[in-house]
Amino acid sequence: MFIINQHETNANQIIYFKSQSDSQRYWDFFIENKNVIPYQYVNPLLVAGKGYTYNQILKLDFLNCIIPIPIFSCKFVKKYNELLKEELQFFPCKIKIKDKTVDFFLGRIIKSDNILDLQRSGSRTLTDGSSLPDTPFFYQTRCDNFYILRDCSFKSHYIVSKYFANLCKGFNIEVKSV
Repeated sequence: MFIINQHETNANQIIYFKSQSDSQRYWDFFIENKNVIPYQYVNPLLVAGKGYTYNQILKLDFLNCIIPIPIFSCKFVKKYNELLKEELQFFPCKIKIKDKTVDFFLGRIIKSDNILDLQRSGSRTLTDGSSLPDTPFFYQTRCDNFYILRDCSFKSHYIVSKYFANLCKGFNIEVKSV
C-alpha cells in the first residue's frame, strides 16, 4: 500500500478552491461521492498557493489539494483514463497561478473500504469523549485487486496499490510506502 504526493518543490505548497462554498460543494461531490453537481458543470477553477511558479506546475503530474482530492496532470490522465475508469473518474479543472492557468484533472475515487487500521493508528480524544484517528496513521486492506481506495468512514484518507504505484513510474509523482 502506498500514498501519493506532489514532489516537493517548496514547503507547504497547496492548491486551494477559490471559496469556502466551492470547497464544501466539491468535498460533497469528490469525497462523499454525492451527486450535488451535474457532471457537465464540474470544471472548477482552483488557485495555486504561495510558493508555486508557473514552470513548476507545468512539470508536476500530481498536485496537493487543500482537501483530499487527487489532482493529476493531463499527461497522466491521457495515458491512464481508460485503465482507471472503474476506480477513478477524472474531471477537468484549471489551476490559476497569478495571471495564467494550467489544465489539470480532479480525481473522484469510486471504490472504498475500511483502510485505516484504527487499532494501530494513533488517536485523539475529543471534548465529548469520542475519539478520532490521529498520527501515526496505519493502513490495511482485505483486498489486493485495486488501484486506489478511499476509507469508508474517515474519507480524508486514501491509498493506492502497488499497481497504481507502478503506473506512476516515469511521472513526476511521489509514491511512499505505508
